[in-house]
Amino acid sequence: MKIMNATSSIPPSTWLKTDRPVIPVNPATWGYLPEVETALHRGVSAKADIHHPGFYEIELGDHWYYIHVSNRLRAVYIVAAQRRLIPAQSGFLAHQAAC
Repeated sequence: MKIMNATSSIPPSTWLKTDRPVIPVNPATWGYLPEVETALHRGVSAKADIHHPGFYEIELGDHWYYIHVSNRLRAVYIVAAQRRLIPAQSGFLAHQAAC
């Protein structure tokens, strides 16, 4: 009989705090620059991407960000940003009253 051990697919949280410059990769993310930079200067909880070293997910308010903390280039890059979908606002059927 083969015994399989369960492993968590949820990466542990990491505290990120840096004064490195923050650079948006995509011009569409320039508007998020002040929020991300301020959070990183103060310190923010982040989830490491277990498949890509140096990449993290952070949530600030109602936004989600995917960032890269580059050791080689001494900068933080905003790779992606999007508004988080809040379950109460998503309109899923599970949140609607039964008929």
